[in-house]
Amino acid sequence: MRVGAQLYTIRDYTQTEEALELSFKKLAQIGFEWIQVSGIGNIDPYKVRALADEHKLDIVITHTNPKEILEDTEAVIKKHEIYGCQHIGIGSMPQGYERDLIGIRKFIKDYTEVAKKLQARGMKLHYHNHGFEFEKFEGRLAYDVLIHETDPALWGFIPDTFWIQFAGINAAKQLIALKDRVVACHFKDLAMKGHKQIMVPVMEGNLCFDEIIAACEIAHIAYAMIEQDDCNGEDPFNCLERSFVNLRKVGVK
Repeated sequence: MRVGAQLYTIRDYTQTEEALELSFKKLAQIGFEWIQVSGIGNIDPYKVRALADEHKLDIVITHTNPKEILEDTEAVIKKHEIYGCQHIGIGSMPQGYERDLIGIRKFIKDYTEVAKKLQARGMKLHYHNHGFEFEKFEGRLAYDVLIHETDPALWGFIPDTFWIQFAGINAAKQLIALKDRVVACHFKDLAMKGHKQIMVPVMEGNLCFDEIIAACEIAHIAYAMIEQDDCNGEDPFNCLERSFVNLRKVGVK
C-alpha cells in the first residue's frame, strides 16, 4: 500500500497557482509521491498537472463537485484526462437528497447514470463517507444500502477511518467488507480531548492502525490517503509529515 496526501488537509494553501506550487514542493520534500486533488482553487487543470509533474506527484483520485459530476460530466471527464486520473470522488451525498432510504436510492439512481458515462471513458465514480451514512433505516445502515444497491463495476468507495469509527463501527471490519471496491482509503486518526472527539495525525490517536493496515491488505486497497480536516491550530504540513513518518515506520510505503 502506498501513502499519499489528501489535499483537503492543506486547502487553505492551494487556492492560487503560486500557493499550489509551494504546497506541492513541500509535499515532495516530505516524501509524498501520490495525491488526491480536493479543495483547491479554480486553477487551470493543465497547470495543476504541470505542477504535479514538476514535483513528481501522481494524481490518483479526486473529490469533485457533485453538481459538476451530474450536470457537466463531459467537462469533468476532460479535467481528469488532463490530470491523468481515472478515479472521480464524491465527497458526500450532495444537498437536495434527503438522508433517508428514499433520498439515498434517488442519489444512487441519478449518479449511476453518470457512473455509466465515466465507465465508458475508462473512469470510475467513488463515494466518500462521513458519519451520517451509518444511521439505520428499517434496521439497515444507510452505508450498507450504498454498498449493496450499487453496481461494483460502476461504483467504488473512499472509506474514511475517522468517520467510520466516529459512527461506532469497527474500521478494519468495514474495510474488509469493501474488499475490491476501494482504490484509496482516507487514513485519519481519532483522539479524545475531554469528551470531544478530535482529529490527530495518524497513529497518534486511538484507532487500531495495525488492524486497519492489515485490513487494507485483505481488501486490496492500493493507497492510504492521509487526511486531517482539522489540525487543531497546528501547521497542516507538519501534521501530514508526522502521519507520513509514522506510517513509514511501520512499513507502509
